[in-house]
Amino acid sequence: MLVDRRDQVKLLLDEQLSPSVAQRLREFESIDVVHIRDRGRLGSTDREVLEFAFEDDRILVTVNVADLLRLARAREVHCGIVFLLDGALSRAQQLDLIRTVCNLLAAEFASGRDMVNRILRIALGGIPEFVDVPSLVAR
Repeated sequence: MLVDRRDQVKLLLDEQLSPSVAQRLREFESIDVVHIRDRGRLGSTDREVLEFAFEDDRILVTVNVADLLRLARAREVHCGIVFLLDGALSRAQQLDLIRTVCNLLAAEFASGRDMVNRILRIALGGIPEFVDVPSLVAR
């Protein structure tokens, strides 16, 4: 039996996602999630956002797949990234998808796996995929 580990999930939502989604998850579902706006970092570069997520020990949630995948590979270590593969999601769809993400991450944590140097690719109605992203720096 898996233990619910949603209390271990710490997320940072990128600015392409709605700040109200983070607020709702915090207030009604007690999930440790912040939006980049909540930290006064709107307009930060992708590199700065990824670094902030690392410094704050948070998994970054974004729709910016290509740029952040490249940056993740250029780092020696990152805390994990969730790529939402649907770019134009309504707030309700973002909320539903991020709830699913939280449950998937909790199951990973309960199974003894973390998200360090890993990504999760997920789309509405799609099959979620966890992938290791080895650093190109170490090679």
